[in-house]
Amino acid sequence: MNFASYHEMGSMKAIPIRKGLFGLLILVAVVIAAVTVIFSVALYRSYSNLVYSESAEVLNLYAIVADSKLSEIEALSFEVLSSRDIQTNLRRHTDSTDSFEAFQAMNNLYTQLFTRWILNEGVESITFVFLNGTRVDAGRQSVRITSARLAELVEEAVRLQGSAGWTANAAGKNTVTLYRLIRDISGTNNFAALGTLVINVDANYFLNHTPTLSQRYRPQILAIAGEHALFREPLDVDAEQVLGAVAGIGPSSIVWIDRKPYFVAIEELSTGWDLVYLLSTRELMSSIYDLNLIFGLTLIVALLIVVAIGHRFATGINRPITKLTESMKAVEKGDYKGALADLPRATRFIEVEQLNRGFTQMVREIDRLINEVYSRQLTIMDMRYKMLRQQINPHFLYNTLDTVNWKAIHGGDREIPVIVKSLSRLLRGAIKAPDLVSLEEELNFLADYIRIQQIRFEERLQVEVDVPDAFTLCQIPHLTLQPIVENAIVHNLEKYAGALKIGITARLEGGALHLEVTDDGHGVDLDHVQKVLYGEVEAGRKSIGLRNIHTRIQMSFGEGYGLRVQNRSGTVVTIVLPYEEESHAYRVDSG
Repeated sequence: MNFASYHEMGSMKAIPIRKGLFGLLILVAVVIAAVTVIFSVALYRSYSNLVYSESAEVLNLYAIVADSKLSEIEALSFEVLSSRDIQTNLRRHTDSTDSFEAFQAMNNLYTQLFTRWILNEGVESITFVFLNGTRVDAGRQSVRITSARLAELVEEAVRLQGSAGWTANAAGKNTVTLYRLIRDISGTNNFAALGTLVINVDANYFLNHTPTLSQRYRPQILAIAGEHALFREPLDVDAEQVLGAVAGIGPSSIVWIDRKPYFVAIEELSTGWDLVYLLSTRELMSSIYDLNLIFGLTLIVALLIVVAIGHRFATGINRPITKLTESMKAVEKGDYKGALADLPRATRFIEVEQLNRGFTQMVREIDRLINEVYSRQLTIMDMRYKMLRQQINPHFLYNTLDTVNWKAIHGGDREIPVIVKSLSRLLRGAIKAPDLVSLEEELNFLADYIRIQQIRFEERLQVEVDVPDAFTLCQIPHLTLQPIVENAIVHNLEKYAGALKIGITARLEGGALHLEVTDDGHGVDLDHVQKVLYGEVEAGRKSIGLRNIHTRIQMSFGEGYGLRVQNRSGTVVTIVLPYEEESHAYRVDSG
């Protein structure tokens, strides 16, 4: 190098290495702070969207449960209007010219209504109003409708001509009332009107349902019935303010109630009312907000310390900063454990220690939040599975009750006890049985169902079961075989004249147990059934049973198992289940 070139280099403004490193250190610290803030904001938004989405799903579950409880009350009213004893007392009171006989009939009616009030959870009182205005009240005296309001409901019940009607707060604050016209169903009086049945229910009964998400964030649940608000107690907000805030909004939104922001989701019930889910956004995001505040303050303190003493230790800070940057890259890739492992274990610099602690806390909190979201997803999946088990088509139950009623009218038939006993076992098994049962238990359950159907269809229905004893301990989701056999009966015997033969066999194939349910009926639309089983189209009422069974088997054992449907001189439904020969043999020997 000659003198001229050296002089040219010397004429350039030189920067001291300490100042250069100090400036670089400040720049790196600012970049870290900016990236952290952006990452925190993105996390905040992502977490908010996840919680809002889960809240909407939980509201849907709330609506399903609320509708099912309201359906139970409507089923109670149907049971009252179809009860032979109640019908007898109603006719005696209406037709009797003897005041004592009418009084005795009314007394008997009170006992019958009182018994149903005691046995049905959530029912506050039951009232029956005869055509002459005489009323029979059973239940809590504090939850009864005034005579003027009752007259309005009687008039509305007559207009509905026997259909169930619903109203809110007719019997007091936070109550739900069902009313319907009761007619003579004996067949002798041309279904003449006998009076009006009124059932008052506590709103807490159908609104009280607390999933895991609700336990954490304590949502407010209300039902909007016209100008009335029904709510689950205790209610932390004013119901009238909620009515005004949610008027005209969409399925979900953010509204302000009493100067506080709330996330609102709305789902329509079967009664036409709106189920409202209120969740305080401040409480919802308090944990992340506090974390961001603490981390922000910590970051500010760390930057001030860096500015104060960075020039003294600039030469030794490069290495820990580099490691911290590598840890941040690991976080961006989702490697949280690797991010914590790459952090420097100990340094002489307070600033770096502060950044390490703040970054470690943030990474661990992110990992915790992700695990929480995953746990909630598992909880929702479990609730969906349980709801699938509750989707039992009542078609068979209605037909069975019709059969019992028909047999009872004609009287003296010995088949009635058999039907009732089998139906009792069926109901008990459907309600109390575990999710998984042995194949032997499932076949016993199916035998009760077949026994009832053979009484109904007589020689038109033949069922042959050929399942070796070696397979009877195999585990199977409860209510698997019965809906498949029911489908065969519904789509063949109920639609067409003629006989039906159903066969149930079992064999091992490829290490799995194959249960085959065959019939010699008219077959099915295979293309539609396949689309339903694999979720390509929505399941309708006729195919919800197969979709239910297929989903439950896959949720219990994995996607390699489930249902297969073919047309082969009728319909063949194959149920594929896991079979472990060694463990199964051990259970047989030890049993």
